[in-house]
Amino acid sequence: MRLATPTLEQSRAVLSASSSLLDAIPTTDVTPGDVRKMMLYLRKARDKATAIRDRSPGGSYMEGVLTRTIDGITLELSQLEYLLAQKPVDASATGSSSRRMRPAI
Repeated sequence: MRLATPTLEQSRAVLSASSSLLDAIPTTDVTPGDVRKMMLYLRKARDKATAIRDRSPGGSYMEGVLTRTIDGITLELSQLEYLLAQKPVDASATGSSSRRMRPAI
């Protein structure tokens, strides 16, 4: 059994095909206002999923699916907040102190 080694022409063809695919990907112009609207939609969807999960029987399949969905939405919200360079939602609730470090002894 012998492994096939690609020739130089074959590797050039593959590289040119992949670069043309990357050039063909359309870009989308998104404004910060659009991102905020999406965040509002995601927060409402997360709140609805939380309300439905709270009414579902404990340990059910639906509860597990909703928990994973809520976790995914929360992750997406934190990524969008990072893109907008805002403080995370939970950072203001914890009440972090204004000084950076404890004074050295």
